[in-house]
Amino acid sequence: MDIFLLLKGLAIGFSIAAPVGPIGVLVIKRTLSQGRVYGLLSGLGAASADAVFGLIAGLGLSFITNFLVGQQFWFHLAGGAFLCYLGIKTIMSAASENPA
Repeated sequence: MDIFLLLKGLAIGFSIAAPVGPIGVLVIKRTLSQGRVYGLLSGLGAASADAVFGLIAGLGLSFITNFLVGQQFWFHLAGGAFLCYLGIKTIMSAASENPA
């Protein structure tokens, strides 16, 4: 039973890790066309960019949330003004001669 559980876990792990996105395709393409060093550097660049994005998301989320909540009035005011602009622009526009 334990070996079955291990094989099942390996299958699930490989199926999660298998999908290749656009960055993975870029790394594979550079590795095949320009060599191992370019592929390794492209992969390290992609991994470090993901790490920076994760760090920003993890540490900056509370800062961004606090900022947005603090400036809530101004966001509401700007959004309401934009909706009024769209409404006035729609009312002032000429009707189409040919309906869609």
